[in-house]
Amino acid sequence: MMRRNIADNGRFAAAAVAASLLLTSLSGCGMSLPFFETEETAYDAGMTLLESREYKEALTRFAAVESRGENGAELYRGIGIANYRLGNYAEAEEAFAASLSHCGGMPGPLAYDVSYYLAELYGAEGKTAEAIGVYDAILALKPREKDARYLRGLAYLKNGEHEHASEDFASVVAEKPRQYDRILSIYEALSEAGYAMEGRAMLENLLQEDADALNNYERGRISYYLGDLESAKSALEAANSESNLRASDKIPIVILLGEVEQQLGDDSAAISVYRRFLQEDQSQASMYNALGVCEMRMGSYNDALSDFQIGLSLDDPGQNAALLRNMVAAYEYMGNFELAAQRMEEYLELVPTDEDARRENVFLTTRMEGMKGR
Repeated sequence: MMRRNIADNGRFAAAAVAASLLLTSLSGCGMSLPFFETEETAYDAGMTLLESREYKEALTRFAAVESRGENGAELYRGIGIANYRLGNYAEAEEAFAASLSHCGGMPGPLAYDVSYYLAELYGAEGKTAEAIGVYDAILALKPREKDARYLRGLAYLKNGEHEHASEDFASVVAEKPRQYDRILSIYEALSEAGYAMEGRAMLENLLQEDADALNNYERGRISYYLGDLESAKSALEAANSESNLRASDKIPIVILLGEVEQQLGDDSAAISVYRRFLQEDQSQASMYNALGVCEMRMGSYNDALSDFQIGLSLDDPGQNAALLRNMVAAYEYMGNFELAAQRMEEYLELVPTDEDARRENVFLTTRMEGMKGR
């Protein structure tokens, strides 16, 4: 569950984190040594629950481990992640700091991984200066750490430091081979921050400089972000027709192609794109989600709900929240606020930090109470 790409009680400032990384003994601690020799342990169960996004249950398991006297870096990392996802930011911050303090020597993979989580946590709290401090500390030790430079650029931009952000972004764009996911994320961030023309120029340069290196999917994505929908459609259709791709490799191609068709005003064509894929592979929850959203746009709410339900039955932790959220919307459109509220409760169990959803849940509850009072 190691992760590299990434999202205050005043006790753990960025300066302290930097000091931990640079001056104190943060070690080459790794995640290879389990707390117990067998796989049937509370810690292993907690990590499994963490991966499936059952954060409260994971914390219960981790507490059982801690109660037995275990207090290692891996355990506090798990506690920190679970609390972070539950919105318990102060507890998460404390756990990440404890995880770092249980390493010794020169920083190793686990120390850097926890530092990335801590920086993401600071970002979620709106403490962008502290997040930048963590990335600074990482880069002081590993100047070529691409993840930290990319994420620091996004933090700089959010903190209103456009010039510093541009310097980090230039480094990301200059990487060979280029990582187009990151570059497109930079474009979106620049646009949201009011620098759309800068982002657009960056993408236009990529189309020219990398013309021979771009594959059809990459060319289609860049054209889509530039608003050239016809060119995007042509490139994505070519990508979708490539015979050397497995069905699972086509998922992002098909989903974006369907989105392009919708933006071109042809929802029926988008639905056809999704259904053609599902004739070949019925195991992808993301495709049922995309199909359901399109059906919902067309007013086919029962069909949408059916596809969302099929997607949920596949139990994909990466898609379950989106499917539940879309089911809430479908039930609301149909005027079934009771079922909408039920699904919203399930959604909030998975994403307890979604404040917009919490406000909507209050509305649903009020609406139901009003209907009962009639």
